Amino acid sequence: MVQAAKVFLLPPLAPEDIAKRIRGFSKLKRENLAGREIEIGSSILDLYSEDEKLIGTFEENFLLSLKYKDEVLRAPLTVRTPFIFSRGEGVTHLIVAARKNRANRIAGQLSSIISDEKGFIQEAWIPSEEFRKLYEGRMGTVKVIFFSDVRIPNVRKLSLYGEELASTSLYQEYLKLGRVWYVVFEPEDGLVIGLTRNCAVTFFSRVSLEEAVAFMEREILPRVTE
Repeated sequence: MVQAAKVFLLPPLAPEDIAKRIRGFSKLKRENLAGREIEIGSSILDLYSEDEKLIGTFEENFLLSLKYKDEVLRAPLTVRTPFIFSRGEGVTHLIVAARKNRANRIAGQLSSIISDEKGFIQEAWIPSEEFRKLYEGRMGTVKVIFFSDVRIPNVRKLSLYGEELASTSLYQEYLKLGRVWYVVFEPEDGLVIGLTRNCAVTFFSRVSLEEAVAFMEREILPRVTE
């Protein structure tokens, strides 16, 4: 099941060209932990092409320090994150199936692996008008809206919750004061998501990776810009 994902953009590259650059990537070092040798670092696994997409797993291996009573114990942790590259109109999309911070970190590492150009992979954004089109046709399903860039002194954000969203006039008033940054709504029956304008998606409904990617390709990728 997928809980979150984020979309990024990079210059147009065919999946096979990206595969040549990232296949076999491994940046690992060995450490001794309680007499056992472990690997710390990152690598790319399970890389394959399907339906003009490049799909893989970014593996990160950490050594954690955990406090137990008066002791500090060290423990290894492996985190595996799926990622998908796909060609768009004059651009290549990258979907990283993780929450914002981890997705940003992995996108940054993939950017450095693919190209020496700084910022080769960048955040994707949805223009305000396109963003509103995603949910305004289903206002009855909207649960939360956050507004940013608020033009009121000492106020950074405004929000609408629950019954407040039934007031069309209040929503329109807030639109004059700021721009919608985050919304929780049902884009489809039975699917509840949270979405930011910089394409960080939280899935509050149970969805598989394939279902999450299909939804993002259908509803989000066509609307994104740099």
